[in-house]
Amino acid sequence: MSDAVRVRFAPSPTGFLHIGGVRAALFNWLYARHNGGKFLLRIEDTDLERSETRYTDDILASMKWLGLNWDEEPIYQSKRLDVYRKKAEELIERGQAYRCTCTEAEVEAMREKATAAGKKPKYDGTCREKKIKAGDKPFVIRTKLPLDGYCEFQDLIRGTVRVNNEELDDFVIVRSSGAPTYNLSVVVDDVESRMTHVIRGDDHINNTPKQFHLYQFFKYQVPKFAHLPMILGADKKKLSKRHGAVSANLYRMEGYLPETMLNFLARIGWSHGDQEIFTKEEMIQYFDFDHVQKASGVFNHEKLLWLNGEHMRKAAPARLAEIAAQDFAEHFKGAAELDRARSPIGHQLVALIQPKVKLVKELVEQLVPLCTPGAVEVDPSGLKWQKDPALKTATQNAIKHAHQAFEAKIKDRISVTRQGADEVWGTVPSLGDVGLTHTDVDAILRQTGESHGVKLGDLAQPLRLWVTGRMVSAGLFDLMTVLPWDVVGPRLLKAAQA
Repeated sequence: MSDAVRVRFAPSPTGFLHIGGVRAALFNWLYARHNGGKFLLRIEDTDLERSETRYTDDILASMKWLGLNWDEEPIYQSKRLDVYRKKAEELIERGQAYRCTCTEAEVEAMREKATAAGKKPKYDGTCREKKIKAGDKPFVIRTKLPLDGYCEFQDLIRGTVRVNNEELDDFVIVRSSGAPTYNLSVVVDDVESRMTHVIRGDDHINNTPKQFHLYQFFKYQVPKFAHLPMILGADKKKLSKRHGAVSANLYRMEGYLPETMLNFLARIGWSHGDQEIFTKEEMIQYFDFDHVQKASGVFNHEKLLWLNGEHMRKAAPARLAEIAAQDFAEHFKGAAELDRARSPIGHQLVALIQPKVKLVKELVEQLVPLCTPGAVEVDPSGLKWQKDPALKTATQNAIKHAHQAFEAKIKDRISVTRQGADEVWGTVPSLGDVGLTHTDVDAILRQTGESHGVKLGDLAQPLRLWVTGRMVSAGLFDLMTVLPWDVVGPRLLKAAQA
């Protein structure tokens, strides 16, 4: 076996790629990248009845979204069925496997008899020495394991693991249908792909002694193993859909960032001091199995949401705008609005919003009305003035005068030359283009409110609603300096006339 690290992630496309699978993929990927090795992807689709193309597509899409790139062409086990059967026949020829014609009922009776005698329930070896030839009678192919001694393998998390051979039975490697079993196909592919390490969930640890013998039968040095602890829900029960064990792509649809998912999953069972927030590069640098815990980790949705907010604040606004446009395109009214979101002005808007939200979906909810031309429909039922007609009248008068004050500033410059992508916003300047800052907008609104007997907070509430389309938004005064006046102006008038 070469010293160069070679690992693999081997999902089965009988369902969507869930969180537990993603963590297994991540730990393999990190170990390969940390050691300058190779990370391979293998699609274990030998269950032809349950494997579906849509699940394979989901696996590939999730891996690409997360940036868990593989180094060689993916292996599809369904294309290698003849290879596995041939390898099984080779084991028969070498006396390391045999054909067995015992029926399922007969095997079950053997196990019941052993249990009744206080022994481990297993196949009793009826066909072990019969040298049965392939014929008309249905048969399976079984391994011919040593009857005494033990197998011992190294686990990077658990240390040395030893299992007595008498605990094992001659397990099936080819079913009567001719289909290879999991243990055979896995080992054949591991051998031919020159795997040095096998990193997977600890629900597979019972398979490892069986595979240990197959590696030896194929004259391959037994890889080192790392059996990862389970991920549990907050109630300390096995992770299920209600805990979050759903397709990784669903988290993308909810507005989580890929770096959040990797950071979050890496920290379930692995640590580097007290550090909580990691870049991908830091995880690669620090990752090792010395700091992977043996105990099961807990999926904490609140921590995941918090972590996404942290990564949202660190992300480049241009990247967030592109994610919003790509993953949430249906939320925008059309191509023009998408172009506005992707423009430099759109990036400025994103930069104002991103500190206030935890999900890309929440960012989109604020960004869409800002990128929509003209006034937007709003629900004013939550406004304070709804219960005070006098306040409404005074506030609307103040808004009219504020509009006039801002309009006067704009008229000093009839147009502004926009470059490149910003042309999608037209030629009308923003308050910021004509030199007004957050402080200036604040001062004009505060002065206008005072002259009409309206507090700044009472004036800002309807302005926020009509300018942003929402009762809660990023900083109103900053948004008003970034948005072109042909967006802000009509919205102020709409508020004054509501």
